[in-house]
Amino acid sequence: MGSFLIQGRHGTKGNFEAVVPSSHGGGLVHLWRNNDAGGVWSGPGCFGGAARYVGTSLIQSNYGSPGNLEVVATDQAGNLDFFWRMDRAPWTWSGPFRIASGLTGTPSLIQSRHGTKGNFEVVVPHRDGGLAHLWRNNDAGMTWSAPGRFGGAARYVGASLIQSNYGSPGNLEVVATDQAGNLDFFWRIDRAPWTWSGPFRIASGLTGAPSLIQGRHGTKGNFEVVVPHRDGGLAHLWRNNDAGMTWSAPGRFVGGPRYTGVALIQGNYGSPGNLELLARDEAGNVDFFWRMDRAPWTWTGPWRVGGEISRSVSECVYSWTSAYHQGDTHVTVRIQLVPEGGVTAAQIANLQPTWRNGIISKWANRFDCRAGNGDRKAITFDVHWVTSGAHHVVRVRPGPAQSNMTNWDTSDSGDVASHEFGHMLGHPDEYASTACPARSPVNTGTVMDDNTETVQRLYNRIAAFHCGHGPAAPGAGEPPEAGEARTDRETDMPDLRSLDALEPARRAEALARLRAAGEASDGDRGRAGGGPGGDVGAGGTEEISFDITGGAPSERYLFHLAVTADGGAEKRVVDELGGGDRVESVSTVPTDVAARVFAAAAEAGLLADEPPSEAALRTEGEIVPDSMIAIVTLRSGDAVRRVVVPAAGPDQAARELPGEPADVPVGTDFQLSRESATALAPLLGALAAVEAELS
Repeated sequence: MGSFLIQGRHGTKGNFEAVVPSSHGGGLVHLWRNNDAGGVWSGPGCFGGAARYVGTSLIQSNYGSPGNLEVVATDQAGNLDFFWRMDRAPWTWSGPFRIASGLTGTPSLIQSRHGTKGNFEVVVPHRDGGLAHLWRNNDAGMTWSAPGRFGGAARYVGASLIQSNYGSPGNLEVVATDQAGNLDFFWRIDRAPWTWSGPFRIASGLTGAPSLIQGRHGTKGNFEVVVPHRDGGLAHLWRNNDAGMTWSAPGRFVGGPRYTGVALIQGNYGSPGNLELLARDEAGNVDFFWRMDRAPWTWTGPWRVGGEISRSVSECVYSWTSAYHQGDTHVTVRIQLVPEGGVTAAQIANLQPTWRNGIISKWANRFDCRAGNGDRKAITFDVHWVTSGAHHVVRVRPGPAQSNMTNWDTSDSGDVASHEFGHMLGHPDEYASTACPARSPVNTGTVMDDNTETVQRLYNRIAAFHCGHGPAAPGAGEPPEAGEARTDRETDMPDLRSLDALEPARRAEALARLRAAGEASDGDRGRAGGGPGGDVGAGGTEEISFDITGGAPSERYLFHLAVTADGGAEKRVVDELGGGDRVESVSTVPTDVAARVFAAAAEAGLLADEPPSEAALRTEGEIVPDSMIAIVTLRSGDAVRRVVVPAAGPDQAARELPGEPADVPVGTDFQLSRESATALAPLLGALAAVEAELS
């Protein structure tokens, strides 16, 4: 077999294992697929130092149980290095061990049936033309022979070696592709004088390193070869070993990508077994293909080999799951769009390229993944619109409307989609918001703030996935790391602390002051916030506010209503979809009206020693970024208690809110769930009286 892919003996089914040169930065990369658990690829596992390798070959030997992984790799200078990995934890790779020089291209390694233990055999292109064969005597000292050159003067770029069932213990059989794109065949008799025969020309119009196996089709077992096609894609040809040993013409499949090398096996899926294939493209990416083991012999693929990334993210009051696929430095997000409210399939079809192009233009090819030695490779992105197996399901409604990570609308631009895509990658918002007064950083002038630029730090996790690399610093003409911070009313907030994180005595003092604001007489109004408490609270600093806010940048909505213990009151409305005007009303209200708000908060249980439970308010589950939420904030000095529940517009409330939706008695069209509205009813009613006074 002698390629960079094997079906190993780890796992019940047998995992797929692959080792390829790193696409940038040097060393080697180990990838594997767990065939007992969903066939998901894992990796990269990086090893091998800083040398730049051009080709590899992998086996699982009979050293250890179930067996060590053994690798040979050719570097750019023509050296052939050997590595091995222990077949148990901690799965440590050892090497490189230099075994030969003066070579080039992609090598091929097998453990043969020569000798009691089984010798290692390698065939690799020779730098001066032809091929080189070397072997390791595993019965006596495990020393490597010097390379023995054969095969004429043609300059080959890659070779693939097997030991067939011709002869006993079996002839060595080789295919090799030369620089002109010809595929040549060689064989060596399995006994003295160990003569190589060939080259025999079997195909042309090809390129790159081929892969040869003796499959289980036919009585004798056909030879099967896959090799990159010169015009893009791959070519498959085979030799019928039961009838004339004639080679087929190359059958090209999966046109387009230009591959530099392939690795072919016949796995244990199906009977006699599907052909399974990895192909490495010019950028060092690895794609997977497979072919059904019966008519119509259809090839399926490519699928980019990489890891399925999924992690829980939380920021402020929001929580969500970041999910995507990353292969090397390429990130793919599978999104399922679910139309609702009369959105047609034609509208979805028109929106898909707008959103995909907006995402790719904003995120892809803006920064590089940079290795420690300075090598770089661009970080790229794609969106796949799917009907199943999605990383994220997004409902699409008629617009304009407030959008969030999982709800888009027909008026959303590619810029809005690129912002929500950032959340799918795991990035929190960076705009200032009353929902998250402690958020940092804010007003950064980035895609996560105002739908504009991506910046270097947004690529840290993606770059680190590849062997711990980092994103490349922006160069001349590239976007800045962060924009100028702005100051506005939403950021002009004191540093706040969680009331419920205070030590018990301090928390009790703060709650007592809030309760006292609802119990004080008119003559005591100015002293409602007085009393002991040190740095927690001060006269007149007790405040209760109610906010409904949400929506992506350029679609933000805010309804804010607040009252202080001394009768200060404020109403503020920001509706970017409604014209972007900010409506404000700042005044005072009668002290008895303000007192009723604090008393109502106590009646609703918001001033109890323990905060209201999620079960009582029905706030369990994720609240994804940019969602509409309602927030009750109770403040004493710099200590706050915040109660957050989902909110929604009338057109979405029935689907987005737990239970039945309900109106709230203040001047906003957004609704709460029936449970939340009922639990907060005393407070909302008292705030409605404050709003009436402001009007």
